[in-house]
Amino acid sequence: MIVSIAESVWGKLEDEFCAEMKLFWAIEHWSGVFSLMDDNRQPESTEERLRSLASAHLDGRIDDAEFEELQGCLASDEAARSIYTECARLDAGLREEGNSGFSEEDSIRFPITGWNALAIAAALALLAIPAAIWMGKSPQGSEAELAAQDESIPGVAVITAEACAIWAAEDDRILGEGTALEPGVYTLEEGLAQIDFFGGASISLSGPAKIQLVNRDAAILYEGRLKANVPPAARGFEIRTGEILLEDLGTSFGLAATSEGKGELVVFDGEVRATGKDGRPVMVYGGDSLQLANGETSKQEFKDAGTFPDIEDVVAGVGSHEEARYLAWNEASQELRKDPRLVAYYDFENLSAISRRLKNRAISGLGSELDGGIVGARVAEGRWGQKTALDFRSEGDRVRFQIPGRFKAITLFAWVRIDALDRRLNSLFLTDYFDENEIHWQISRDGVLHFASSPMGTVDLEKHTRRHFSVPFWEPSMSGRWFLLATTAESGGNKLTHYVNGKPLAISGGNLMEKPLPVMRIGEADLGNWSEPIWPNSSIRTLNGRIDEFGIFQEALSAEEIQQIYQQGKP
Repeated sequence: MIVSIAESVWGKLEDEFCAEMKLFWAIEHWSGVFSLMDDNRQPESTEERLRSLASAHLDGRIDDAEFEELQGCLASDEAARSIYTECARLDAGLREEGNSGFSEEDSIRFPITGWNALAIAAALALLAIPAAIWMGKSPQGSEAELAAQDESIPGVAVITAEACAIWAAEDDRILGEGTALEPGVYTLEEGLAQIDFFGGASISLSGPAKIQLVNRDAAILYEGRLKANVPPAARGFEIRTGEILLEDLGTSFGLAATSEGKGELVVFDGEVRATGKDGRPVMVYGGDSLQLANGETSKQEFKDAGTFPDIEDVVAGVGSHEEARYLAWNEASQELRKDPRLVAYYDFENLSAISRRLKNRAISGLGSELDGGIVGARVAEGRWGQKTALDFRSEGDRVRFQIPGRFKAITLFAWVRIDALDRRLNSLFLTDYFDENEIHWQISRDGVLHFASSPMGTVDLEKHTRRHFSVPFWEPSMSGRWFLLATTAESGGNKLTHYVNGKPLAISGGNLMEKPLPVMRIGEADLGNWSEPIWPNSSIRTLNGRIDEFGIFQEALSAEEIQQIYQQGKP
């Protein structure tokens, strides 16, 4: 009976919803708001009993007897169906989760009034019930199924420190400190990096180097130099080079390899079992060294530990690298502020706990009239220890701006450290409202850059609003890393480009992307938040992270210019 009701209700939506919106409502809004009710109390009336059954049904907690009871009520009583629909509508109204592929404007495309309200509520509540419930099974899954899911979690190691590291990313993946590494081959072109395996072993790698991560306890070194530290808990960690397998028995050792299959092993303490192509293991103890070639081993004079990278080298390299990079950025920043195309430029320098003004450093234009007001956001460390940033965390944190003018073209760029994308939409730079020609720049929960503007404001959003979504660029393993984010847009055409770390991002979708962009306006706006959401139930947009540089150009910068800003400012 419930299935037939759902099919009937859903049929009414054919002319009002596209397939994507059906999926959006069904997936994102079904979960149990009614778990907030007290399910253990004894119902005092028929209506309360029905609401209790609806709660259990929406939460997936209903048993067979209760299911039959609910089905009988809905089949025989019009009032019961109305109560059930009301419960489902409340569920929809309270839920703020949504598909990140849609912008905040999509959330009001279909007003919750009249038949629409009842149809949406009933459809999302009934059709989004997992198949396991129809079959009388628990939606939780068996322990074996849950274990299988756990085993499928990717990642065998993580980059925990870097110094001047440059990775060759064959698949355009952004590698850096904090990146979880899946099994595969990684090339460190230069610099130092520390990689911690999930099995407990840790290696310090010196570029140029090429290494393959096999699993959480094994790797293959094709070329380069490393030092491994293996605590007792990680005994049995293996590294293969050429035709020789090295099994660590709880020790510290250095390993060098060349692309010709030659290399050397130096054991600093503990012991290592080396097995060549003849299959006979050789025990190597602290203070011993082996030459490796053609799958065979031979003893050689002990090599100094200083020829292999250590974690101390990585740490020391980070310090000297930071100093050099900060000085280089500071010099470039002094030049950048002279660019006559700048509308406003904020370097976030020399902020203190009592700073409540973010100064506009652009030489041309309106000067201090474009200073921002710091609200709530705390001063924190920026890309380098010498640089200050603003940390956005609480719901009220923001920087307030009033930027007049109309722009035929625009470039927005910011150095952003993303700690988490825990909102459906996370603000970068949002105008207070979404009036005629105003812009919105933000990031969705799945790491997609959004840019939106409309020549008609909120009037008939679907007919007028231009939206451009990038492909995802961020994932949770990148938490705490700094990115240069930028977007360029030109009015009178449909040319818009998103960038991350100086590289253009492909467009994954949007709305009216073929239509020309309007002349753009900013006016009252927030960095890292949204002050005046235009819809009553709009979600909070607070950014969870830091920003330590932000600029607005009245021209669409070229890809080469965006790349230059990245190269001059990368940590």
